[in-house]
Amino acid sequence: MGASMPNPSIDHRSFVFGNQDFAWKQFETALRWNAQAFTAYSTVGSELQRFIARRINEDFALVRKVSQCRTPHDHVVACADYWRKAAEDYAEEVTRLGKLTTSATSKMVAAAHPAIGEEGMSVEMREAAE
Repeated sequence: MGASMPNPSIDHRSFVFGNQDFAWKQFETALRWNAQAFTAYSTVGSELQRFIARRINEDFALVRKVSQCRTPHDHVVACADYWRKAAEDYAEEVTRLGKLTTSATSKMVAAAHPAIGEEGMSVEMREAAE
Protein backbone atom coordinates (compact mmCIF):
# COMPACT_ATOMS: atom_id res chain seq x y z
CA MET A 1 0.00 0.00 0.00
CA GLY A 2 2.57 2.69 0.35
CA ALA A 3 5.76 3.36 2.18
CA SER A 4 6.36 1.38 5.31
CA MET A 5 5.86 3.06 8.64
CA PRO A 6 8.97 3.75 10.68
CA ASN A 7 9.48 1.70 13.79
CA PRO A 8 7.94 3.73 16.66
CA SER A 9 10.16 1.99 19.17
CA ILE A 10 13.22 3.87 17.88
CA ASP A 11 14.01 6.88 20.04
CA HIS A 12 14.13 9.88 17.71
CA ARG A 13 14.83 12.39 20.48
CA SER A 14 18.58 12.01 20.14
CA PHE A 15 18.25 12.59 16.39
CA VAL A 16 16.10 15.70 16.79
CA PHE A 17 17.70 17.23 19.86
CA GLY A 18 21.20 15.79 19.70
CA ASN A 19 23.37 15.68 22.77
CA GLN A 20 21.30 17.06 25.64
CA ASP A 21 24.36 18.20 27.62
CA PHE A 22 25.59 20.11 24.59
CA ALA A 23 22.17 21.70 24.07
CA TRP A 24 21.90 22.81 27.70
CA LYS A 25 25.43 24.20 27.66
CA GLN A 26 24.62 26.22 24.56
CA PHE A 27 21.33 27.37 26.08
CA GLU A 28 23.03 28.48 29.31
CA THR A 29 25.67 30.32 27.29
CA ALA A 30 22.95 32.03 25.26
CA LEU A 31 21.22 33.12 28.48
CA ARG A 32 24.46 34.59 29.87
CA TRP A 33 25.11 36.37 26.58
CA ASN A 34 21.53 37.63 26.44
CA ALA A 35 21.78 39.06 29.96
CA GLN A 36 24.95 40.93 29.03
CA ALA A 37 23.40 42.16 25.77
CA PHE A 38 20.27 43.40 27.57
CA THR A 39 22.35 45.27 30.14
CA ALA A 40 24.51 46.78 27.41
CA TYR A 41 21.58 47.90 25.26
CA SER A 42 19.86 49.35 28.32
CA THR A 43 22.99 51.31 29.26
CA VAL A 44 23.49 52.62 25.73
CA GLY A 45 19.79 53.47 25.40
CA SER A 46 19.78 55.36 28.70
CA GLU A 47 22.87 57.31 27.68
CA LEU A 48 21.30 58.26 24.36
CA GLN A 49 18.14 59.44 26.10
CA ARG A 50 20.16 61.61 28.48
CA PHE A 51 22.14 63.04 25.58
CA ILE A 52 19.02 63.84 23.57
CA ALA A 53 17.45 65.52 26.62
CA ARG A 54 20.58 67.65 27.10
CA ARG A 55 20.65 68.65 23.43
CA ILE A 56 16.94 69.54 23.43
CA ASN A 57 17.57 71.79 26.42
CA GLU A 58 20.38 73.45 24.42
CA ASP A 59 17.98 73.94 21.51
CA PHE A 60 15.48 75.71 23.76
CA ALA A 61 18.27 77.77 25.29
CA LEU A 62 19.26 78.93 21.78
CA VAL A 63 15.70 80.06 21.11
CA ARG A 64 15.74 82.01 24.38
CA LYS A 65 19.10 83.62 23.55
CA VAL A 66 18.10 84.51 20.00
CA SER A 67 14.86 86.07 21.23
CA GLN A 68 16.92 88.32 23.51
CA CYS A 69 19.36 89.43 20.79
CA ARG A 70 19.33 93.17 20.02
CA THR A 71 21.86 93.31 17.19
CA PRO A 72 22.90 91.07 14.31
CA HIS A 73 26.24 90.59 16.07
CA ASP A 74 24.44 89.22 19.18
CA HIS A 75 22.59 86.79 16.91
CA VAL A 76 25.80 85.58 15.23
CA VAL A 77 27.51 85.12 18.61
CA ALA A 78 24.54 83.16 20.02
CA CYS A 79 24.39 80.87 16.99
CA ALA A 80 28.17 80.38 16.87
CA ASP A 81 28.20 79.45 20.56
CA TYR A 82 25.34 77.03 19.99
CA TRP A 83 27.07 75.23 17.11
CA ARG A 84 30.42 75.13 18.91
CA LYS A 85 28.76 73.56 21.95
CA ALA A 86 26.82 71.15 19.74
CA ALA A 87 30.01 69.96 18.03
CA GLU A 88 31.71 69.45 21.40
CA ASP A 89 28.69 67.61 22.82
CA TYR A 90 28.38 65.28 19.82
CA ALA A 91 32.12 64.52 19.84
CA GLU A 92 31.98 63.69 23.55
CA GLU A 93 28.89 61.57 23.05
CA VAL A 94 30.46 59.56 20.24
CA THR A 95 33.45 58.89 22.49
CA ARG A 96 31.22 57.93 25.41
CA LEU A 97 29.09 55.61 23.27
CA GLY A 98 32.23 54.05 21.79
CA LYS A 99 33.53 53.25 25.28
CA LEU A 100 30.16 51.85 26.36
CA THR A 101 29.91 49.72 23.22
CA THR A 102 33.47 48.44 23.57
CA SER A 103 32.85 47.50 27.19
CA ALA A 104 29.55 45.84 26.32
CA THR A 105 31.10 43.86 23.47
CA SER A 106 33.89 42.62 25.74
CA LYS A 107 31.36 41.49 28.34
CA MET A 108 29.19 39.73 25.74
CA VAL A 109 32.22 37.91 24.30
CA ALA A 110 33.29 36.91 27.82
CA ALA A 111 29.78 35.60 28.53
CA ALA A 112 29.90 33.45 25.38
CA HIS A 113 33.49 32.33 25.96
CA PRO A 114 32.82 29.07 27.87
CA ALA A 115 31.21 27.54 24.78
CA ILE A 116 33.72 28.91 22.29
CA GLY A 117 37.00 27.26 21.40
CA GLU A 118 40.12 28.97 20.11
CA GLU A 119 38.99 28.97 16.47
CA GLY A 120 35.73 30.72 17.35
CA MET A 121 33.52 27.64 16.92
CA SER A 122 32.00 25.75 19.82
CA VAL A 123 34.11 22.75 20.75
CA GLU A 124 31.24 20.34 20.13
CA MET A 125 30.46 21.83 16.72
CA ARG A 126 34.11 21.63 15.70
CA GLU A 127 34.31 17.99 16.81
CA ALA A 128 31.12 17.18 14.91
CA ALA A 129 32.52 18.86 11.79
CA GLU A 130 35.69 16.76 11.90
